[in-house]
Amino acid sequence: MVTPDVRTLTVPVGIVRMLEVILTCISFSLVASVGYSTNSFWTWCMFTWCFCFCVTLLILVLELTSLSAKLPISWDDFTAAFAMLATLMMLTASIIYPSFFSCSSCSRQIGATITSCLAFILYAVEVGLTRAKPGEISGFLSTVPGLLKVLEAFVACIIFICLDKHLYSRYPGLQWCVAVYSICFIFALIIIIFTICRLLALFPAPFNKILTGCNVLAVLMYITAVVIWPLYSFRNNPRPSFCSDLGVLCPWNHLVVISCMTCFNLVAYIVDTVYSFRLVFFVTMVFVDVKSVTQPVGIMRIMAAILTCMTFSLVASTGLDTSPYWAWCMFTWCFCFFFTFLTLILEFTTVNTKLPFAWDDFTTAFSILATLMCLCSSVIYPTFFTCKSCHREIGASVVSWMCFGAYVCEVVLAHLRPSGQSSGFLSTVPGIMKMLETLLACLIFTSLETEQFTSPAMKWCVAVYSLCFIFAILIILLTLGQLTSFFPFSFDKLVIVYNTLAAVMYITAMVIWPRYSFRNKPRPPNCGHHCPWDKLVVVTFMTILNCIVYILDTAYSIRLVFCVSSQ
Repeated sequence: MVTPDVRTLTVPVGIVRMLEVILTCISFSLVASVGYSTNSFWTWCMFTWCFCFCVTLLILVLELTSLSAKLPISWDDFTAAFAMLATLMMLTASIIYPSFFSCSSCSRQIGATITSCLAFILYAVEVGLTRAKPGEISGFLSTVPGLLKVLEAFVACIIFICLDKHLYSRYPGLQWCVAVYSICFIFALIIIIFTICRLLALFPAPFNKILTGCNVLAVLMYITAVVIWPLYSFRNNPRPSFCSDLGVLCPWNHLVVISCMTCFNLVAYIVDTVYSFRLVFFVTMVFVDVKSVTQPVGIMRIMAAILTCMTFSLVASTGLDTSPYWAWCMFTWCFCFFFTFLTLILEFTTVNTKLPFAWDDFTTAFSILATLMCLCSSVIYPTFFTCKSCHREIGASVVSWMCFGAYVCEVVLAHLRPSGQSSGFLSTVPGIMKMLETLLACLIFTSLETEQFTSPAMKWCVAVYSLCFIFAILIILLTLGQLTSFFPFSFDKLVIVYNTLAAVMYITAMVIWPRYSFRNKPRPPNCGHHCPWDKLVVVTFMTILNCIVYILDTAYSIRLVFCVSSQ
């Protein structure tokens, strides 16, 4: 039987909520009486008042009937999060609606604006009443970091409202910014939902550590967006003259709003990160491993993360290039930045000890792969895309070489293990060769063009590259996942068979590819950097090099299995 709790309507929070219901109802009623508009900002304002009215009324009913205590969610977290969200939504609606749809003689629009402003004040009062006090036990969303999470998600929504697909679809730099807004918004939303639904226990690590890691990653990503978005949006794009007539409806003004909201959200994430660090270091110090970022390997990884971030930011600021080599270089720096930063977070929060794979093998394999990828990018990018007056391109090339040096140092430090310390397969010479074989195959794929392999013989060569690449990746994944023991026979002998087969297949490709590529086909006189003929040469050299690596890998594997193990 439902027993009404009248006291919920007489306490200060209940009185404030009843006034909110009345004012939001008046606001959307006045606006609806004026007429309908297809403008997205009108839709946003109307949705704000209707949404806040419905949810506030629902909260009042559930608390009056005492049903809130029976819901499988954190009620305090839900009400605190909603109060913060409603405050922000009311603030924006109270600014947007009069700016777009009001005038000096529009009495109903002015009345709706006034009631909206009053509703904003009431929701702000509710936030103050429901926010956790010092020493009080409450949900996460009632605390400062929780309220900041709601703020970050809301600002991202404002950014999404102002985005224009026709603008950001033209530039990869702006697409990166949209990805930043989306990824950070999704993480913030997941944290809010998991908190309200009491699912934080499902996280594989303490919540404070995961929150800190997400905040640091969001800060770094938003720093790049703060630089890249205005650079691409306003470069050679002054404010159009017709904006004076359109006013706030001008698309150019939306770019300014996004730039301001990006800066605002960056500040929010920085404050959130500082607050989270304060909680971790002064409340839960035992859950972090500070030594992981102060030892030589950790310092090298921090430098590598900073340098790779600088490199792809510089390259993105120069504009898009459709060349596959440009895409390869950009992918290299973004890939290395993301996984280096992820490695730092996982080791700092000690989450790496809970992962179901060989962590040392993963970090060793990645550092080797990153070294080879940065080396290739440091050679390819200045060769194809720099000139004497290209300052940002030259800067990106220099920083890329520094990235390569940082990853080389990490590889060396990873192999300076104490005598007798065991290591995984990917930390050994055969493991390093496997990484090299996959990288060389990737470079071959980057240089391939569909017009090059129309004959059956050339298709065979492409099949050789693809099959050997797939099997090398499988060996790496099986080793990382510690799944080699599930094989009904010796995994080492299986690797020997694969290496022998790959060496034989590459020998055929080494003969067939140049024979069919260059027969009756001399180098054209007008061949430049992006000449397809030169790509055939690159594929030929990479095929020969990978064939040599496979032969060495086979010989070394046979020696380990049949000579060393027998002793």
